[in-house]
Amino acid sequence: MKTKLLFVALMGALFVTAACSGETPPPAPPPATVTVTTPPKLSTDPDAKTVAWLDGMCGAIFGYVKASNEHASKQGSGVEVTRPWLSEDLGVRADLAGKVVDELNALPASPIPGGDNARKSLVDSYTAARDAAAEGKRKLDASKSQAALDAGLKALDAAQKPLTETTDPFASVKMDTPEMLSAMAAAKKCVPAS
Repeated sequence: MKTKLLFVALMGALFVTAACSGETPPPAPPPATVTVTTPPKLSTDPDAKTVAWLDGMCGAIFGYVKASNEHASKQGSGVEVTRPWLSEDLGVRADLAGKVVDELNALPASPIPGGDNARKSLVDSYTAARDAAAEGKRKLDASKSQAALDAGLKALDAAQKPLTETTDPFASVKMDTPEMLSAMAAAKKCVPAS
């Protein structure tokens, strides 16, 4: 009992001393909190709209290349350039380029920044090829002159420009983000068959 009284007396003396000194006791420190933040989970699944759009672009371009190569292989080497042959070839080239233009124009707005500009560039290129081939065929079929034949050969060169100019249809599009790389890998038509 004496111990309790001594303890109470000691506590009372400390309280009186602190109260008489005029100082306020320091505030208790705030409780420590630990905030754990986790980075947002990156999706490994590619965006379905992006994959579909890429497939549409690649399908149109690689489809043209494949069809053009098949057409050329049927003709073999050492083909004699005649009016009928040139007229037929210009017609085939106009149809192939026209199909690409139709397929590219049928795509929805690009979900990829810069994608619509890339598509427009390709549409312009294939439209020029289609129009050159169609106009060359029309002029060749309308005239039996050597000038019409020469113009038909120039039109054939113009119709084949997309084969030599379209090396990377996505050159103007930033394709090095993880999302784009994932979408490109999932776009089956963007990997030409070997």
